[in-house]
Amino acid sequence: MRRVSLKQVRDDDVLARPIYDIDGRRLLNVGVRLTPSIVGKLMEKGVSSVYIEDELSEDVEIHGVLTDETRNQAKMTIRNEMNRLSNRGEIDYGALKKSVEHIMDEMMSTRIDVLNANDIRTQDELVYAHSINVCIMAIALANKLSLPPAKVKSIAMGAMLHDIGKALIPKDLLNKKDPTPAEQAEIKKHPLLGYQAIKDISEVSATSKITVLMHHEQVNGGGYPMGLNGDYIHYSARIVSICDAYDQAINDERYKNVYQTTDAVEYLVGGSGHIFDKSLVDMFMKIVPIYPEGTIVLLSNGMFAIVVKNNPIYMTRPVVRPFYNPKTGIKYDRSFIIDLQHELSIKIVREININLKDIG
Repeated sequence: MRRVSLKQVRDDDVLARPIYDIDGRRLLNVGVRLTPSIVGKLMEKGVSSVYIEDELSEDVEIHGVLTDETRNQAKMTIRNEMNRLSNRGEIDYGALKKSVEHIMDEMMSTRIDVLNANDIRTQDELVYAHSINVCIMAIALANKLSLPPAKVKSIAMGAMLHDIGKALIPKDLLNKKDPTPAEQAEIKKHPLLGYQAIKDISEVSATSKITVLMHHEQVNGGGYPMGLNGDYIHYSARIVSICDAYDQAINDERYKNVYQTTDAVEYLVGGSGHIFDKSLVDMFMKIVPIYPEGTIVLLSNGMFAIVVKNNPIYMTRPVVRPFYNPKTGIKYDRSFIIDLQHELSIKIVREININLKDIG
């Protein structure tokens, strides 16, 4: 299994993971052949990539953090509550609490060391799917930091609610790809709008509330809505800000300049110490793969390879399977596996996008 852009899909590619709509209904089942007609319809719905099963990746396993059922139910819950806030000025905190607890319980039972945070989304569920992914990553990071369970839960709730204020901003403005400076200023009101919506709900912890308010603050003081810096930004908000930025970078097509995982990692590392809390970025790098399973990479010996399995201790040195050398034209047998943790003379140069038709 591997994730590819819809623009790279070939006529004989087969879907490896089902695709759902915002109501949890299956749009496409596993095993469907991705014909040009189907690809076109997915593009119309705002889907930019899919998981496929092909000869190159048939034994590559990519484990989701949550079951499809849990993820879909969580997306519907946050959608329902954002709609409730937009239409009636209130939210059902109990429904959100139940959803967060379900996510936490499932993550604790699976205990995945390395998060595959890539997500397949339709245009109409971007905000909801983003909220779920930020929640998942915030839980993983908080646990990696060995925070108490009660604190992890408060951070998780803040992560789930971090964009709740967007329910009070017109959807056409939120979905606009090139907003004007004035429109950007309106969108930037969402942390304060979200905080105001939940500040009087006694069941919501102070940590969750402050996370919603501060998740766009930056350690150099260049964020919003208050321009806070350093330790004046609550610890939980510093955690969620990293998860928020990373998920947008790898999953939101509007952020094309940081679409690949390697670029997203570079963005976080480059922002360490002035946009993001450096110590938290360092810890975050221990739970997300630089080269997710299924990624095609160029090795320093000139070979093309597919990442088969990540190493949670050394994220830059996964297990790879070379399949082609463009310099010699040699194709390699599937049994050829290199564990970069032990083969120190070889390293990954970069992630690459290639058309397998060119190899033949």
